[in-house]
Amino acid sequence: MSNGIKIGLLVLGAVLLFILVGGFSCYSWVNGLRNDGITKERALSAQYLDNQNHLSAFISGFHEQVGLAEAQSDKVNTILEDAVKGRYEGQGGGYTVDSPFFNAIFEAYPEASLEQLLENWGKIQDYVVAQREGYRNVQSKLLDMIREYDTWRETGLVKSAMVRKLGFPSSRLEARIGDTVVTGEAAREKMLQIVLTKAAKDAYESGEMEPLQVPQR
Repeated sequence: MSNGIKIGLLVLGAVLLFILVGGFSCYSWVNGLRNDGITKERALSAQYLDNQNHLSAFISGFHEQVGLAEAQSDKVNTILEDAVKGRYEGQGGGYTVDSPFFNAIFEAYPEASLEQLLENWGKIQDYVVAQREGYRNVQSKLLDMIREYDTWRETGLVKSAMVRKLGFPSSRLEARIGDTVVTGEAAREKMLQIVLTKAAKDAYESGEMEPLQVPQR
């Protein structure tokens, strides 16, 4: 075999090896991006549900704090969700017995006497304040996770193009509200609505809500 043929074979082998190594590196990089995206979207979907669970636990715990049977009224739960989302903080009185929140709760519990509520209001006030802070924290956590996800998707000229090519936001990103599920970019927008609104239950569907009308006795 001539030297020319040997050199040609060596060059060909080197080229094939370079292509093989380069192809494997590209595959590993793309696969890593996909795995990162799946992990981030699963975490966002879980945190979104956790935020809703926080509200549900707050409402159930509130009825226990009051020491009364849970009122059969969606408006009661709406008042409580308003409180934990911060609506009453700007109305004066906070959560004291002179506050709009106290009046709303008193109106919403027709079976409760004023004396019953006043007797338990100290621990109720502490409970609401603590839960309000807890909900603020989980809101901030979800917002930070969305920001980190967006930064991951949008930074790097080549990386951002590949992330779009891989289909992120994907159908794995879910905003689940009861039996209703939205996915992908619509889910991301829904999560941002929940984080940014101070309204109550209807915010989970529309992102906005008319001022709450307290039920009359």
